[in-house]
Amino acid sequence: MAYKISVTRGKENGVLTFTGGNKTITTKCYWNKDKKIPAKTYPDCSATRMARKKNSKGNPREAVFLPNVPGFSGIFIHMGKVPYQKWSDGCIVIDEAKMIEIYNLITPKDGHNVTVTVTG
Repeated sequence: MAYKISVTRGKENGVLTFTGGNKTITTKCYWNKDKKIPAKTYPDCSATRMARKKNSKGNPREAVFLPNVPGFSGIFIHMGKVPYQKWSDGCIVIDEAKMIEIYNLITPKDGHNVTVTVTG
């Protein structure tokens, strides 16, 4: 199965929409305004866990990895808390519950089966 995530950036925050598995999830998203990734389509992304970052339960953080981001390495869509921008070093940050919901819908993990499109 193929999954899609669209990120539409505004001035202060944006909207992330996930579609896949007969489900659509829409939520606010955030990023570090000084280190935002280029707007483009990123194919071959994957649901994974971040090896060096933890979620609120102390486990490896659920995320979607974006490969081949120009000028960056280790870019993810992952959870964060208010103020969300402080959780980003180029990554796109959303509420933890929404991230876990999206992560749980994507199978298999590390499947290169997610396309992320960033606009704005």
